[in-house]
Amino acid sequence: MLVARRTTFFALIGDLVVSLPSIVLSGWLIWGLSALVGDWLVVVAALVWPVSGACVLLVGVLVAGATAQANRSASPEHAEVDDAWAAVAVDARIDGSRYTPWVYDLVTVNGEAYGYAALGRHVVVTRHAVDVLTRGELQAVLAHELGHHLLGQMWLRWLIKWYRGPADLLFELAVGVVSKVALLLQIGPRWIAHRLYRGPRPVILLGVLVVAIVPTAAVLGSGWALLAVSARFLGLPTALVVVVVLVAQPFARARLSQWREYGADRVAVELGYGQDLRAVLRRQQADWDATPVENRLLAPLLHTHPSPDSRRRAVEALELQRHRATADDRPS
Repeated sequence: MLVARRTTFFALIGDLVVSLPSIVLSGWLIWGLSALVGDWLVVVAALVWPVSGACVLLVGVLVAGATAQANRSASPEHAEVDDAWAAVAVDARIDGSRYTPWVYDLVTVNGEAYGYAALGRHVVVTRHAVDVLTRGELQAVLAHELGHHLLGQMWLRWLIKWYRGPADLLFELAVGVVSKVALLLQIGPRWIAHRLYRGPRPVILLGVLVVAIVPTAAVLGSGWALLAVSARFLGLPTALVVVVVLVAQPFARARLSQWREYGADRVAVELGYGQDLRAVLRRQQADWDATPVENRLLAPLLHTHPSPDSRRRAVEALELQRHRATADDRPS
């Protein structure tokens, strides 16, 4: 098996653990808001909210399928992706017809330049990926996205995301308001830091810290704002626990998402695409180096993807393990 059952089990448990506080808080928020209007709305909310997740999931699958069909054509790009996917399916020893590969006619989708995994067993690559990647690199991207499907049920992750939505929306709204203020205060330090970034190493570090402190202060400031509001309804001890959990969740989700990226890379390596995947990551590193330095500094804490260099080093380590295992299996 490309992905062990215990790995998918741990992935599911991880999703539940990092999302359960938000799910519980979302239920409490809906219950509380309904109670303010009337008892009958409490009953309606208790019935509609869980059922709505299944409806949203069904709509998401239908939209993903309709979008895929709308983007499919007899163009050479789609034929190339179909051929590359067929090769990946053979290497993975799976029924490739159970998945739908397609090309999204954009340079980037959801912040991804090369591809992503979607509901309904869709394996998506961007037109940019088809234009710039070699055949082997394209197969490596497809193998990586297959890894995301194998690591866990995409539909279940969407349901979890839906049920934690109200609490996440409240926190993101607070972060958004504070962040807007922080961005205005950051204009001067950012300009200074980017000038200092060209200087000696101690000065570079100082410039990075000046810029990185402001987004961190935005998150912490949002937490204090939520604490002040929620303490009136929950009491200070309970509100403090709720806010600490909410502030900690984005960091935990980022770590879980990064772990999934490493896991998907492992699938591509196991299928023999390690060298091509390293080439893709080197391409991504060039884009990564062009991002603001504070983004790169905060990547290990908040980004859903590790840096391309970190992933490339992990791929190299996996390839070394694979070669050693192959050498040990050879008859002496």
